[in-house]
Amino acid sequence: MQTAAPSAPAGRALGYMLLVFLAFAWGSNWPAIKIAVLEMPIWQYRATTALASAAILLGYALLRGVPMRVPRRHWLPLGVVTMTNITLWLVLVAYGVKLMESGQASLIGFTAPLWVTIFAYAFLGEPMTARRLGALAIGIGGIVVLLWPSLGSFGDRPLGIALVLAAAIFFAGGTIVVKRVEWTVPPASFAGWQLLLGGIPLAVIAAVTEPFTMHRASPEAWLAVTYTTVIGLVFAYIAWFRIVEIFEAGTAAIGTLAVPGIGLVSGALVLDEPLGWRELVALMMVLAAVALVLFEPARRAERA
Repeated sequence: MQTAAPSAPAGRALGYMLLVFLAFAWGSNWPAIKIAVLEMPIWQYRATTALASAAILLGYALLRGVPMRVPRRHWLPLGVVTMTNITLWLVLVAYGVKLMESGQASLIGFTAPLWVTIFAYAFLGEPMTARRLGALAIGIGGIVVLLWPSLGSFGDRPLGIALVLAAAIFFAGGTIVVKRVEWTVPPASFAGWQLLLGGIPLAVIAAVTEPFTMHRASPEAWLAVTYTTVIGLVFAYIAWFRIVEIFEAGTAAIGTLAVPGIGLVSGALVLDEPLGWRELVALMMVLAAVALVLFEPARRAERA
């Protein structure tokens, strides 16, 4: 999945606008998830959003003439990435958000780049530099700040944090698989196939384990489903594809730094979730840790 070189100033202006949109789309998606899972069966909700998003993305790729074929050599890694980055991520995040504040969940989920450094050290032979060790220590410290009031208890909130943290770790593992494979599948098709293949087991499990009750949900919950599908998945993916065509990888990553902050603020505004000194300190620590990893100096990154 090759990306184009940075474009002309007009294209970069569009890129910056898309970065702002992406940050708001991904950040505000977390309280929408919370609204939906409080009223809907989780497997039905996630299957609906995944399959609907897949249909839209694959339709978008088809209309634009994007190649849809997945070479046989990509089937196994595509299956692994689908399981970690779609199926497990969607379900674990949904269960986690149901048990804790959505804004704090967005912060925990955003630690995925930190766990990528551990897997890269273990499986790709990348060095564990002092900078990366420092980032891990700061990021884990941010998680401890959030966990501190719940340490020693076994209520819903610690379990929610554990589930979202597991989702971030699985996502990091899938990212390593993505980095190991020289993909020839265009990004739109790649995302569409992942959502389709990842949504099928969700739909099967939902049909077997949950009575269909989504139709009983309130209009607010259905609005949250629509928002998660159209804004949080489809438009966000399309925006991301365009961003990585316009910018180099490091600049594109800047857009992700605002996601947990917007998640915390939107959770406070929409759901009246707490936004005090503890959340702000944890946010600053996780942002600092992820920035250390994302913006490592070029020479050191090349040696890695």
